[in-house]
Amino acid sequence: MTPQRLIEVFDTVAEAPGGTDRLRELVLQLAVRGKLVPQDAGDEPASVLLERIADERAQLIRAKQIRPQRQRDPIVCSRLKIPQGWKYLYLGDVIDLEYGKSLPLKDRKHVGDVPVYGSNGVVGKHDVALVNGPCIVVGRKGSAGIVNIVRKPCWPIDTTYFVRPYGGMSLKYTSLMLLAARLEELDRATAIPGLNREEAYLRETLLPPLTEQHRIIAKVDELMGLIDRLDAARSAREDRRTAGRDSALATLRNASTSEGVGTAWTRIVERIDDLFAAPTDLVPLREAVLQLAVRGKLVPQDADEEPANRLLESVIEEKAKLVKERKLRKRKSYGPILPDEVFFEIPRSWVWARLHDLAHDLGQKVPDETFSYIDVSAVDNKRGLTREVPVLDPSIAPSRARKLVSVGSVIYSTVRPYLLNVAVIEREYSPMPIASTAFAVLHPHSGMHSRLLFFWLRSPVFVDFVSSQMKGVAYPAINDSDLLRAPVPLPPTAEQHRIVARVDELMGLIDQLERHLSAKEEYHEALAAAVNPHRDVTGSDIDLEVAQTIPFPPSLCPMTT
Repeated sequence: MTPQRLIEVFDTVAEAPGGTDRLRELVLQLAVRGKLVPQDAGDEPASVLLERIADERAQLIRAKQIRPQRQRDPIVCSRLKIPQGWKYLYLGDVIDLEYGKSLPLKDRKHVGDVPVYGSNGVVGKHDVALVNGPCIVVGRKGSAGIVNIVRKPCWPIDTTYFVRPYGGMSLKYTSLMLLAARLEELDRATAIPGLNREEAYLRETLLPPLTEQHRIIAKVDELMGLIDRLDAARSAREDRRTAGRDSALATLRNASTSEGVGTAWTRIVERIDDLFAAPTDLVPLREAVLQLAVRGKLVPQDADEEPANRLLESVIEEKAKLVKERKLRKRKSYGPILPDEVFFEIPRSWVWARLHDLAHDLGQKVPDETFSYIDVSAVDNKRGLTREVPVLDPSIAPSRARKLVSVGSVIYSTVRPYLLNVAVIEREYSPMPIASTAFAVLHPHSGMHSRLLFFWLRSPVFVDFVSSQMKGVAYPAINDSDLLRAPVPLPPTAEQHRIVARVDELMGLIDQLERHLSAKEEYHEALAAAVNPHRDVTGSDIDLEVAQTIPFPPSLCPMTT
């Protein structure tokens, strides 16, 4: 692969999650494999450089400045196509990892200008250097394998190694070799990370001619600079996107009429590609739709419809009748809703009611025959429906399998971390369904739409209310009494159906956008995966051409209002 081909895919790969990090690693691996710049037959071969390294090391050993390394088996590689003039060898053939020296904080002369290096970088200053020239500091403990280039005298402490290049070898290229060796993978300690230098010496590497090292460094610097600019541009673009999205969502949330909502939605649709880049960006948009729905801002009110206070009266009458017929147990009265209990202003035709007034449970039963068991894990949070549930024999029924449910019931988990495990029972189960006692079962009375109740339970304002009422430390929960006294904004019955239809429509459009963004994300991820830098030096060339077979997701169909 040529450097030009690499540059051609930079923009696309950089869009993937972690894409720029992958590009940096790719440039590094191409550099140390001889695939970033062309070879020059006129260069002095690496074998000559290796001889100079061996001579310099032998002198240091005779002077007892370093210790000889352990003998290693000769390195053999029959599968590798070695670039012209390069040598295939162990990392230990070209470097020595020398131990740093302890320098406690109390002994450092902080007025000095000599940097003191720990495993992760500079940790202080001193007035005397342990290493009197440029070196590379390598993390040994704490941040094993971290590489820092130091171009001035320094003091590496005892959590580090330091490397002084031999034979006139480039300091920058030596650091590339160390980075490409991925020494952090050699961490073997349990309590405190640590790098064993004998294992590091056995890492296989390639040594290029000295002159080619300088060409490689120049190309690496050029490409890393390009990646840095791509990273900065993407960051700036994301900042602009976030600001624009926040502004557009604020306009949508603050719309005072259904007409204003329609206008704000249209503006979002017109800028859809500029505002949303990932599926996670859609979370606040879904919340905004729910917030508008429960505040009466999503659809217009109809003055000819029977107001919600009449509906509430009929619901209360129905509840009293069920209690009288002993089909429903009588609960304590929570009294009227006080002004300081309401969360926001509602349309004139709406009314605030207690959750207790609008829904009831269906009782409990100890299973005495096979049953369909609905536990909190059976809830599909994304769709608000139950997944396939197990059929259990009463002999193995969990003790929490008690609550009866029916079509139309809304089940609400009252225990963290399952607070948003809310679902509408929309189909018949066979055999008889029984839900966990971790749920509050809310079966709406006549005139209360199950899905509108579901929307309220999932709305941000209700989630905040429940969070404020939860008790307990290990498993915080809201008790039934606190839950049932919660205020609920109640629209007229006909308007409930219009709201539900509109929410379903808008959520469907958001689902469509989410599928598009997911496909786009998968495309970039697949392309980034094709740029796979994590192959050992005996592997074949990195093949980006496979990326051309990955279909780009189709354009998003226009989202209508």
